[in-house]
Amino acid sequence: MRVPVNATGSLADGAARMVERIDAVDRVEDSEVRGLQPGLNDTTVDLRVRVTLVGERGEDVAVARRELEDGFGVQAVEDVEAVEPDAPPATTPARIG
Repeated sequence: MRVPVNATGSLADGAARMVERIDAVDRVEDSEVRGLQPGLNDTTVDLRVRVTLVGERGEDVAVARRELEDGFGVQAVEDVEAVEPDAPPATTPARIG
């Protein structure tokens, strides 16, 4: 995920806000910066997130992956896993880089 240098708050907050701006995402429930690479105008962040998607997009993992990959600043999506709404946190949430 590419986070602009002038983003407000911490790098983790900026990356989470970028994910929240994706149309398919209802909310980001958990995020963790796993790595970063500074650049001239932005920082590339390896971000692990747990998200709730809008509507029924999360029921089809392939559709959810495409929706996330189309998000602004997203370079790659790995390890997408669907979980039941009342289930405990997944052991491998989506990784967005």
